[in-house]
Amino acid sequence: MSQTTDSGIEQRLLDASLILLVAYNALFLADIALDSMAHNPASKAMAFIDARRGWVTLFEAVAAFSLFIDLVVRFDAYEKGRGLRIFGVAVAGAGLIFKAFAFYLNSSYLE
Repeated sequence: MSQTTDSGIEQRLLDASLILLVAYNALFLADIALDSMAHNPASKAMAFIDARRGWVTLFEAVAAFSLFIDLVVRFDAYEKGRGLRIFGVAVAGAGLIFKAFAFYLNSSYLE
């Protein structure tokens, strides 16, 4: 009973992390796409996140690596929604790599 409960809690944490990372990447892309708007709500949200960039990046890296490893280890367990999960993990991983590269360039060369 305890192992089933722990497994359920772990799965909910992984699912919540995946949803948060996909939403964060969507917000990041919305900020880039709507950059020319005067009152861009995505820009305000990203300004809030930029004030906490270190913690957000740490969470993003740990969550993206955990989701990728979980997907590899338990690939056969995800029969329903496997394609959607693969797409979400790919978005999270690509977003992490892209943002790390973009923020590195921003902090190194552009400012």
